[in-house]
Amino acid sequence: MSSRSRSAVVAAALTLVAPFAVKTADAATADAAPSYTAAQVLAGVKKNSTTANKVNSKAHINTMTRAKNVNVYQVTPGVYAYSSGLAVDTDGSDPDPDHQGQTTFQDSNGKQLAAHHVPFYVLGDDCWDRKSPCPHFFYKEHGIKGRQFALVFYKSKVIGAIFGDTQTGNSQTTSDNDSRELGEASVKAASLLGIPSSGTTGGVDNGVTVVIFSGSSWVVNGTNVNLNSNAQALVSKALDTLGAKLGL
Repeated sequence: MSSRSRSAVVAAALTLVAPFAVKTADAATADAAPSYTAAQVLAGVKKNSTTANKVNSKAHINTMTRAKNVNVYQVTPGVYAYSSGLAVDTDGSDPDPDHQGQTTFQDSNGKQLAAHHVPFYVLGDDCWDRKSPCPHFFYKEHGIKGRQFALVFYKSKVIGAIFGDTQTGNSQTTSDNDSRELGEASVKAASLLGIPSSGTTGGVDNGVTVVIFSGSSWVVNGTNVNLNSNAQALVSKALDTLGAKLGL
């Protein structure tokens, strides 16, 4: 569970004008170019992010700005999307002066995820409201497990990421975090998206969209060495799958 100071940066407009590209520091090789561009898929996600498709009845907290204005939408069966800022999670096995040594989920060998090497996103650890169904989006109610794949969009980029860590649950006391927050991701995820990746001064206030693919077939296996490349290799498949489901 992450707990750290965060400095807001200037909000960035979410405008995907370039065709699909996966840009990684590791030069991971993606599959063949998808039939649908990132811009087309994101537009379809936004179009289906309607009140009728909203999952939560109570708004979530933008981790960076603390505003209670983040909602989660089931844009097509089994696919959930939200837009928020991005605060940088430095937790895991990497040496870093501002992190915890553990992540909620581990790699396929049981090792803590390395925030500097694995692009992962963060969801709430429990149902803050202690109700079922949860008035907030609670991942366990929607077929989402550790290392669940997601597309993450920011400006002209889209990357693959996995569910790697959780935000503080009700059982823990921290200065400002709770499980209603959405909008945190690892150092690697921020870096791949071109977002300042410092755990204390990095991040972005708004403009990041996370699209989670639920179900066991979208759980990514691998180690800290290859989880990034394994996630990026699913991006084309995910864009095509979602583009078809959205009827683009």
